[in-house]
Amino acid sequence: MKWLISILALSSVAHAKIASFELKDKHKVTVTHPDNWETARELYGIPLAVLGPYANESRPVLSILPTNVKKEKHSEAEFQKLFQEFKTKKEEWVSSHKGKLLKYEPLTLVEPRQDLKGHFIGAEYAINGIHFVERSYYLYCKGEVYNLKYSIRDEHRKYIPDLQKMIGDFKCE
Repeated sequence: MKWLISILALSSVAHAKIASFELKDKHKVTVTHPDNWETARELYGIPLAVLGPYANESRPVLSILPTNVKKEKHSEAEFQKLFQEFKTKKEEWVSSHKGKLLKYEPLTLVEPRQDLKGHFIGAEYAINGIHFVERSYYLYCKGEVYNLKYSIRDEHRKYIPDLQKMIGDFKCE
């Protein structure tokens, strides 16, 4: 039985890539992603994006942005304010695209690892008959706040475990 567990552990590692990046603002980050995903720097102004496989002419994307905000300067009250702003702006944006807001995920504390904590907020909405799932994580990494966000179409829900694992494995230097 031990050998089976070892083989399974090795096979899951073999199907992942670990990549480190120095972003424009001198932030160094490391992401671990499945082999069939790729990374892109400075994609449409996003410092780092991890792109999943294509399906139905779209693909899941995880964007990684240093916020240049220090943890000690971002209180719980500010996160509550951020959520309210997110909610208002998301409602306006969806409405301006003649869409329908389906649900919000409230501000939630997360701790993917002992050394990586933060919050997430999320929304689901439909535009032109396409259902979208969006989640923004604000993670404290070495005293700084990083925003890791995914926005996927409903048919990409099967990639949520991959996205969650990438978020949980995120590292900064």
